Amino acid sequence: MRKIFLQIGATRDGQNPYCAVAKREGYFTVLAEMGDFVDYQSLSIPLPFDLIVRLDRPENPWDVLQACLHAGLMEHPHVVLAGFEAYNASAGRVRELLAGPDAGVSFIPPDKYAQRMALRKAWQRFPQPEFRFFASPLSIRDAREALLYPCVIKPVDGGGGLGIWLVKEASQLDAVIGKLVDTMNYGGRGFSGFIVESWLAGDEYSLQGVAADGHAVALTCCQKVIEHHSDADGCVSFYESGHVAVAAQQLPASFTSLMSFCCETFGYRQGAFHIDFILVNGEPHFLEMGFRLSGMGVVNLVQEVTGINWAEVAFHIEAGHGMPPLHFPPQPQAVGRVRLRQRLQYDAAERWIEQHQRGQLLPPLNLPALAVSPRSSLYADLTRHAGILATFRLAATSRDEILAVFHQILEVSSLTTRRDLLCAE
Repeated sequence: MRKIFLQIGATRDGQNPYCAVAKREGYFTVLAEMGDFVDYQSLSIPLPFDLIVRLDRPENPWDVLQACLHAGLMEHPHVVLAGFEAYNASAGRVRELLAGPDAGVSFIPPDKYAQRMALRKAWQRFPQPEFRFFASPLSIRDAREALLYPCVIKPVDGGGGLGIWLVKEASQLDAVIGKLVDTMNYGGRGFSGFIVESWLAGDEYSLQGVAADGHAVALTCCQKVIEHHSDADGCVSFYESGHVAVAAQQLPASFTSLMSFCCETFGYRQGAFHIDFILVNGEPHFLEMGFRLSGMGVVNLVQEVTGINWAEVAFHIEAGHGMPPLHFPPQPQAVGRVRLRQRLQYDAAERWIEQHQRGQLLPPLNLPALAVSPRSSLYADLTRHAGILATFRLAATSRDEILAVFHQILEVSSLTTRRDLLCAE
């Protein structure tokens, strides 16, 4: 009987680390994904799976299993994992259905709101932004007088920064609500709800790790590079442009405590995870936990700074082989990657590399920027993952050194815009 690996959803960064591991381990590899997205991504990269199952709703576990049967996949998959955040719950439900009623309680990844509520109710509370749940954008507008500004609005089941807005004052709320009403989730779906949370000033981080039999281990700690973009209405959205990673041998005790507390509170006992938090006055404030590999090429960063194949470790755990020995390098370095979306940024990075004889400009996935309706199943992917000119990679002994260079490169476009405005006046 064949060993089968089923991945629900293609990765959005063009990496296929689970598929590569599964093939080395002798698995027959299957991807279940929307046909439109398969066709779109195939314009740029060949998908390496042995079988691609096309369906309209990968977020529906019954549809996934039915589509696999129709495609002639008669055996049950041995390992089922999500390739993208939007399909993480679907992968959990598929694993639950395949295991049957006698297998005990399966882990179904909670959305952002469920995570926040679980932490709020836990006996030991880690700090997090003050938040409220709303079922729709219009219900947020109706509560304008009760909101505390500045605040951040985010979907509870989005991904890739989709639909996240900073509202500095009440006068901006109507414009943001109008944009949220017109924003569709991945696959052309609606959002299942929204969190409105107080805005916190601080540096954002993410821990990458694995859990096996309830024991969590951090592999890397990334400091995030966040870009703010103001549109014509003055509304501010967020772009997670990059990460600077260091190996996690010696984490601050508060980071380790947050990691263990999250895994215990959410009941996450095995697999890959990342935990996003913001450091405010030296104290980590929880933002969200992802029960999967990180996107944006972070898998590569983990291997570059630790020598550990994050996907391979996670796959072996999911296949029932437990946690393998993990060996960290004795003299770790910091490695960062930042996406460049504007020609001025690209040119500045090119000049920096030529001047310092360090760093590389890595070619982008090169997804074409198609014009589609906001109701298209591809609209979310086109707005969040297309239009990248290159990725600037830089290694150094210090994380701060890399961050300083990245911020210098990204700031070029905003400095030019401000200078142009001053000249116009």
